[in-house]
Amino acid sequence: MSEKHAFHSSLITHHSSLLTHHSVSVKVRIVPSTVDGQHQLLTSYLINDTLAVDAGALSVGLTREEQLRLRSIVITHTHFDHVASLPLLIMDLFEDLREPINLFATPADFEALETYIFNPRMWVGMEILKNEHTELLAHQPMATGRSFIAEGLRLTPLPVTHTILTHGLLVEDETSAVFFTSDTSATDEAWQPVNECAKLRAVFIDLSFPNRLTELARVSCHHSTNTLLEEMEKIHPEATIYGIHLKTPHREEIMAEVQTLNHRRLVVAEVGREYQFH
Repeated sequence: MSEKHAFHSSLITHHSSLLTHHSVSVKVRIVPSTVDGQHQLLTSYLINDTLAVDAGALSVGLTREEQLRLRSIVITHTHFDHVASLPLLIMDLFEDLREPINLFATPADFEALETYIFNPRMWVGMEILKNEHTELLAHQPMATGRSFIAEGLRLTPLPVTHTILTHGLLVEDETSAVFFTSDTSATDEAWQPVNECAKLRAVFIDLSFPNRLTELARVSCHHSTNTLLEEMEKIHPEATIYGIHLKTPHREEIMAEVQTLNHRRLVVAEVGREYQFH
């Protein structure tokens, strides 16, 4: 990332023992991104109304009022379906923002955003993302395994297996925790800290393909139903497992496979539904 973009580090705290607000629960919603509202073509998760994990669908599946409540966005990786709506969101809110939205990402992901999206050929450069009141984005660097506070929650980025550097995200309040794998196939490094979290209630994990496309899942570093079952052996047995990131053409087929399994703790997450964990 170029030196002309300063990090606004005053907005971030790295003291993992202190939460800035007293959360009583973690609320999670998969942001819709299709006309029918039932499919996850683009990827965004809304947490406690003000925090988003990824920016694929924020300008598509949130109302304007919901968009204006956003204060922080965490980018797990910069594949298109995870960042597609970020430039649209910022321009939609251009006149209304009075303080910047915190954008958490690795330095490499900031560089990718600046190089491939926020440039004059594709959109506008980051150096002009400001209105008469404020800059629109406050760049907050994050690093693997380093916890930070955002929107009253402790967040810990943990590495998972994908085609590029990608982080899962452990999200904790004072009483509960959930883990988002983002896009991933079989992985190992993340599970030890996740399983050691005594507050863990749920894992939202990649389930992109049906079993007949297991080989495609492997080469693209995603899960099929069968590979997810194998991965579940590594995850704390008391955590509910929510399948996410189902590819739109295969959603019904994957749901049928999961229903046939009748597994006591594996469910397909509903797009648009709010899940609450105490």
